Amino acid sequence: MAGANSGTRRQKPNILITGTPGTGKSTTASALAEATNLKHICVGDLVKEKSLHDGWDDQFESHVINEDLVVDELEDVMEGGGNIVDYHGCDFFPERWFDLVVVLQTENSVLYDRLTRRGYSGTKLSNNIECEIFQVMLEEASDSYKEEIVTAMQSDTIEDISDNVASLTEWIESWSETMLAKTFVPRHVLVSRCFSSVNSKTLKVGDVLREARVFTSEDVKGYAEVSHDWNPLHFDQESARKAGFENPLVHGMLVSSMFPHIISSHFPGAVYLSQTLHFRSPVYIGDDILGIVQAAALRETKNKYIVKFSTKCIKKHSELLVLDGDATAILPNLEMLQPSHSE
Repeated sequence: MAGANSGTRRQKPNILITGTPGTGKSTTASALAEATNLKHICVGDLVKEKSLHDGWDDQFESHVINEDLVVDELEDVMEGGGNIVDYHGCDFFPERWFDLVVVLQTENSVLYDRLTRRGYSGTKLSNNIECEIFQVMLEEASDSYKEEIVTAMQSDTIEDISDNVASLTEWIESWSETMLAKTFVPRHVLVSRCFSSVNSKTLKVGDVLREARVFTSEDVKGYAEVSHDWNPLHFDQESARKAGFENPLVHGMLVSSMFPHIISSHFPGAVYLSQTLHFRSPVYIGDDILGIVQAAALRETKNKYIVKFSTKCIKKHSELLVLDGDATAILPNLEMLQPSHSE
């Protein structure tokens, strides 16, 4: 990953750590600063300490940041280098400030638990969850900075944070003004810019696979015959409504079967290792469901590849999240087939 500012005179790099609230920005930045003796700048704290805001937003329960005041406050500090900045936004910072932009990402169910423990609820909670689902922070970073300095890192566990800090420390230690093409690759995963690679033939972290499906009454009956799950909630209108649903439900496990199908149709011979599931909203017969599978981490072992995928299903027209979780699979190779029925 090339340095962002080849004409800089600073002797130490500036790093921006960004991501949706709850992805571990401050924890990662603080640990990295301690490990490298760089200065940690938490923009949220700075805004409160220096009153760099335009008041309080009651709906989102946060200060309305004055971006111009923040930039003015940090200009001289950033010019000197050796700073680790953490903030959930990144598009207002001058591009010349940073040599590396790290976008932390967290699996939706983990993020949901973290934010609810912080007291997030209502609009504030749903907006942040949707922000992570649709990778708003990654898109913002990729639009604001050169592709070669933007990288995504998974931040679900303490182990992830420790590995991320170790990888970033290694990069900082080897960084110098003359190493203009210094590449950053975390030790525990291969990282790439996270966009859907419709025309790509080789799977990379961040690539997105999609497939749409409308579930029919025949699908529900067929699944019940195989699984022996004849719960009346799936077949009887009155039973479903008594339980608080509008109509009979599609089996949640039937909906989740989209994930292994998407993966195996792109990678024949894939071996499914695990799947976590969180059922968020009901799916009814006739709903048009979009299954989305994204490569979150990847490592090679014994001529095979272990890949962790984030998985979710949404209703196509409303974009309502109905199901999410994580899947891990062993792939025989990274060459993607493009099924004719894929979205």
